[in-house]
Amino acid sequence: MSDKDPHWYLDDSKPSMRAWIFSQMAVGAGWGALVFFGVILFIFALIAISNILPEDPFAALDAAPAITTELA
Repeated sequence: MSDKDPHWYLDDSKPSMRAWIFSQMAVGAGWGALVFFGVILFIFALIAISNILPEDPFAALDAAPAITTELA
């Protein structure tokens, strides 16, 4: 097989329908994988942020006046 006549092209040098369908499906699968792993990464980022934050956010408000009086 020569390099200037690939097997996925027909005799008139236009891409075959099968090659076009395969390329479109491969592009769609690539976008689907990108969105899927992006959503998974976003969920793991939310989990990591939620682990960093305190469980009771109002505890910081209760402790703030005591800390400011000790610092002053």
